[in-house]
Formats: sequence, C-alpha cells, structure tokens
Amino acid sequence: MRARLDGWRRTPILLTLVALAGSALLVPVYLGQGLPWAHAIAAALMVAVPGVLLGGCAWRFARRPRQALGRGPALVVHGLVATGFAVAWTICIYLLALPVHREAAQAFLYNGAPWQLVGGLILYAAIAANAQWRRTREQLTEQALVATRAELQALRAQLDPHFLFNTLHSLTQLARDDSAATEQALERFGDLMRYVLHSGRSDTPEVALEDELVFIRHYLALEQLRLGERLGVEEALDPEALELAVPSLLLQPLVENAVRHGIAPRLEGGTLRLAAAVEEGSLVVEVADDGQGADAEACRLGAGLGLSTVRRQLELHYPGRSHMQVTTAPGQGFAVRLVLPGHLPQGRAS
Repeated sequence: MRARLDGWRRTPILLTLVALAGSALLVPVYLGQGLPWAHAIAAALMVAVPGVLLGGCAWRFARRPRQALGRGPALVVHGLVATGFAVAWTICIYLLALPVHREAAQAFLYNGAPWQLVGGLILYAAIAANAQWRRTREQLTEQALVATRAELQALRAQLDPHFLFNTLHSLTQLARDDSAATEQALERFGDLMRYVLHSGRSDTPEVALEDELVFIRHYLALEQLRLGERLGVEEALDPEALELAVPSLLLQPLVENAVRHGIAPRLEGGTLRLAAAVEEGSLVVEVADDGQGADAEACRLGAGLGLSTVRRQLELHYPGRSHMQVTTAPGQGFAVRLVLPGHLPQGRAS
C-alpha cells in the first residue's frame, strides 16, 4: 500500500518532466517552421502537455490485465481506446490553440489534425506495447519467485528430517552415557525445534545473523553435552554484522558438518570457529574447524547434503550476488567462507 502511495506521489513529477522534455524536443521543429521563440514554445507546450497527460492515462489503462477478454476482444478494445486517445489529443490541441491564435487553430484542424491522429495512434501503440512488455516481465518475475520459494521449501523439507534424525541420535547416545544431562539436552532440543518450526512458517525467509547464531549456540551446547571438552567453540563476531540478514537455517548444515565429520571422529576433538564481519558492504561469515579435513577436489565433486543445500540456498536467495568458498586439505581442517549482500532483515529498521 505504501509503495502504491509513493508511486502516486511520483507520478505528477514524472509527468511534468516528460512534458518538459517533449516540449524541448518540439521547440526546434516549430522554430524550423519559421515561428518566433515565444510562439514555438507555446505550440510545443500545447502539443506535449495534453499528450503526456493523456499518455499517462493510456499507460494505466494498458497496464491492466485482460486475460478474461481473450486476444481478439482485447485487440478490439485497444483499437477503440487508441482511436479515442488520438481524437482526444487532437481536440485538446485545437481547443488550446483556439483562444491563442484562431487562424493557426483552424489551419491545424484542416491540415495538421490528420497527421496528429496518426501520431496519436502510433504513440498509443508504443505505450500499449511497452505496458504489455512490463506486465509480462513482472509476471515472469513473479513466477520465478514462486518457483524459488517452492524450491527453498523443498530444500528445507529435505534438511529438517536430516537435522532432526541426527539430533535425536545425539540425544540417544547422551541418554546412554549421561542420563542426568539428558533433561538439559531436551530443553536445548526444544529451543532448536521452536526455531526450526518458526523458520518454516515465517513469511520472511531471512533472519538477523544474531538470531541464527543463538540457534547455532543451542545446537553446539547440545553437542557439547555429548562431546564434552572435545568440542571447543571460538567466536570472532563484528557487532555490526550481527544485525544483517541471512537465510534462516543457513549455517546449521555447516556447523553440523564441522562437528560430525571434522571434530567428533578425533579422539582429541577440535575447535569450531565462527566468524562474521562486514567487508565493503557485504556480510562475510566463516565456519571453520581444525579437524581432520578432506581432499578439496573430492569435496568439490562429491559435496554432501550440507554443502549442496547451503550453496543452493545462496543461489536462490541472492542469484549472482553471493559467494561460497571451501578451503580444506587432509589433516588441515575445513573452512567455509560465505559472502552475502549486506542488508537488514525485512521489517527491521535501519
């Protein structure tokens, strides 16, 4: 609604600028016909101003969808409106010129009006074609957005059971090893599930990085109950970065991979590092571990569910505006660096 009001406020300014630009283009034409400057400017305004005002109305009419009419009836409607537009523009020019210079108005009516009618028809055709192109582009964009949302939901539907199964597996192991800690673990698990369910039902697919990190800390606390001192966590977070937006559940697969494949298999464990900063207007987030690492080429060719899901999320949310870099080698840990557009989540004031 607010965007529509802003559009209505901008319309008079835009029409004024177009009218002035059209008048400026017509003035040399009338000067070339021998009219003095004052008469040339007046004639240009008489043609351009009603043309722009009627053109604005024609644009709004042409933008309205008419799928229910069918192609043939829609063309007939446009033909009638184009005729009315051309006639109305011609009459306006005549009526404006009549009180200023009666002889010139009469000459226009007999000599210039036919050409003016043709020009009106051509102008309306251009307006209608442009309006149709804009409407088609918006429809394609909307269809692409719907497809993107559907794929994101499919990715989330694929990830959530995987995450749930692994977390329940951790709880099962913990219940066998330390029944006293299980109650605390279940509380953490409840916090995790609330976040996952809220992310799945929310209309906004993005959250503040700070909210995502709270979820990650709950997950790591649950894993630390199982792994104990074998799982260390370090954070290097820029406060400015915490306010910026990330897709919900973006970091969880990376953190899970680091714990399960990099740190947990080692007897001595390892350290997970979370870093976030703002660099040249972009949000840079890094998830790294000092675990057993992997072969970089094999990792690139056979990316598992976690990495492929994160990469696809970035492609869908920020096509061409994000980057994911994986750095790893056997025995040298595993690091994933994400570069995202830096902006606040929807609904959060700047």
